[in-house]
Amino acid sequence: MTQLFMVHPGPLPATEPDERLRAATHQDAAGLARLMQAAYDQPWDAARIAHDLLDAPDVPVTWVLVEDGRILACASERLLPDTYPGAGYLHYVAADASASGRGLGAIITRRVLAGFAARGLARAVLETDDFRRPAVMVYLRLGFVPEYRDETERTTWSTLLPQLLTTRPTKGS
Repeated sequence: MTQLFMVHPGPLPATEPDERLRAATHQDAAGLARLMQAAYDQPWDAARIAHDLLDAPDVPVTWVLVEDGRILACASERLLPDTYPGAGYLHYVAADASASGRGLGAIITRRVLAGFAARGLARAVLETDDFRRPAVMVYLRLGFVPEYRDETERTTWSTLLPQLLTTRPTKGS
């Protein structure tokens, strides 16, 4: 597993109004913990949600996408101006596996990017794992590009990108 770094050089895309999107509150902690526990191979509970997302000084907002009272996706706006001046850090994106293929990861990511733009930020950055291929495809489609921090990342991207960009033959072709 390799951590990959991506940059959205801007302009950051706008988002369409979506009544399913709202800022998370402490009442969402249990639902967020459920979602994060399923999405990441790490223990998550309400206390960690509060510490890492809802009360973290570098995370001004965590967005949730809610349908029928259930949180189906989340992502956070993280600000690390000393490390990434002029850029927002796309933080902890997760989508419920039961909603796979519905574009919820892209919707919640666009909401975060719009939040960065509203804060006057021109760029966005993120880190992800090389095995999160569906997420990497979403980020590429939204305008993120790879940035190599070291030779390991360069090698990983040079292997991963051709795999991601290979189109599957359609029936009859």
